[in-house]
Amino acid sequence: MFCLYIFIPTFLWGHKSLGQDSTSRFSVVFSPALFVPVSVAAQGGLQYRMSKKWSLLIEAAFPAFYLQSETYETINFWRTGAELKYRAGNSKNSKRYWSLQTTYLLRTLVDKDEGVVHRKVGDYVYEGATIKSPVLSNALKIGFEAPVSKRFYADAFVGMGLRILFNKYESKRFRVTSAQPPKDNFVLLPEEGWRFDYTLIRFHFTGGLRLGLRL
Repeated sequence: MFCLYIFIPTFLWGHKSLGQDSTSRFSVVFSPALFVPVSVAAQGGLQYRMSKKWSLLIEAAFPAFYLQSETYETINFWRTGAELKYRAGNSKNSKRYWSLQTTYLLRTLVDKDEGVVHRKVGDYVYEGATIKSPVLSNALKIGFEAPVSKRFYADAFVGMGLRILFNKYESKRFRVTSAQPPKDNFVLLPEEGWRFDYTLIRFHFTGGLRLGLRL
């Protein structure tokens, strides 16, 4: 909701300046994406340049294929997000920007065998489980857009922020194996976030390269 208060007023403000610039305001972007665990996705989006300084990018990613997993019989993912960009310079040949990105990842895994899950009160063994682990991420990013040709451009970026993992295990039976609460060791030695049966907050790091086409 916080991002909506930023995106909507900026969109309306930028819309007023459309008649002042005849350059194409829409572009499509493409990039690969890696989902954890074991899946590769194709990601695409539409970017709208609201003014000389502000742009809004909407993206969605869906798995292109799943690599074989020895642990999970079924793995399903999709992700969507919005990014508000502010261009710091006026160079026609390259444009540095700062941005605020919010993404939502829907992640579901199915393990038909026994496995161990961490709960706040200790460790439990489940006998087959459906694991729902959606992730909400926010990141402050710095990027650089550089032209490749008249219509194509490259967009490189890095950023960091926080992500919230809303984990939920569903199983017919759990049995306790340890009454000792798990250690939060994810800062230095990150453990797979979906192995916890409660909400986690973790650091979020992002980086990548997009290819854009101005319409």
